[in-house]
Amino acid sequence: MKKCIPAGFFALFFCLALVTNLNAAQDHGQHGHAVDSELEFLVEMIPHHQEAVDSASIILKASKRKELRSFAREIMKVQAREIAMMKQWLDQWYPESEKQSAYKPMMRQLKGLPKDRAEIVFIEDMIEHHLAAVEMAREVLDKGLARHDEVADLARQIVKTQTQEINLMQQWLEAWRKDAPPEPAKRHGH
Repeated sequence: MKKCIPAGFFALFFCLALVTNLNAAQDHGQHGHAVDSELEFLVEMIPHHQEAVDSASIILKASKRKELRSFAREIMKVQAREIAMMKQWLDQWYPESEKQSAYKPMMRQLKGLPKDRAEIVFIEDMIEHHLAAVEMAREVLDKGLARHDEVADLARQIVKTQTQEINLMQQWLEAWRKDAPPEPAKRHGH
């Protein structure tokens, strides 16, 4: 006996495949901005790093956790140094190029949050933020976009260091969520 498959099944299958592919395309770069050149990597990584420095500065003032305060200081020190290097490279290697960034902030506002909640939000957001930096740095390496050895070295350092920091933050998040008060309920409506 021959089985017939209704045409509607094929249409449904096609629609599901299309939606899945669209979602996968949107997910590419979900953590960050896809880069197509060394110049774009530098232009986009500067505000990305600056956001991390700014957020770390806020949590440094808000947190009493010694390990988180030390981590925030390290982010501020390392990423401020890298920002200065990247700006110097842009001026040196790309003096006439457009340097307008398309960067969109990734991290939530920490000011006004209770200390315990601010720590959790900072870690949650910084994990995603680091994932974006690692993704952008891997693109530079995987696509062979680095025209200068210094940029390839920076990209490798970002991948190594921030991957280690992601693992550390995930451990903190798991431990600290147990101690944190529940997140306030979100209000819907007007």
